[in-house]
Amino acid sequence: MKQGEPSFGREVASVYGFPLVMFVLAIVPGLNFSYSGHGGISWLLVPLCSPWVVLRVLIKTLKASGESRRWYVRFFKITLPSYVAIALPLSWAATTVIRLTYGLEVSTWMFFADMVSPYPWWYVHFFST
Repeated sequence: MKQGEPSFGREVASVYGFPLVMFVLAIVPGLNFSYSGHGGISWLLVPLCSPWVVLRVLIKTLKASGESRRWYVRFFKITLPSYVAIALPLSWAATTVIRLTYGLEVSTWMFFADMVSPYPWWYVHFFST
């Protein structure tokens, strides 16, 4: 790490920490009570994961200057596609554990879409009916 460059680990935690916590809460039995079919609060927070990431990307990139901005652009070129790629198997794990714990059938693809889309898909379904 060069002088003045942000810490890779600290930036990963800052940008992707919230979605990671939401995945952990879904995957770890006992913690996933917040995803119960009886009004678990996490169902309201999941659609905020991607907007959180997008907002952090914009803030970090626009506030940075010079070499630091170039570092953030390279950082996001690597980590954004990685986040999307890693979100699919984590979504599968999350929906599988939720199904096994509560018997709640949740589509892996819808969970994945909620985690990576800056526009929550449930809005589309809600307003189209």
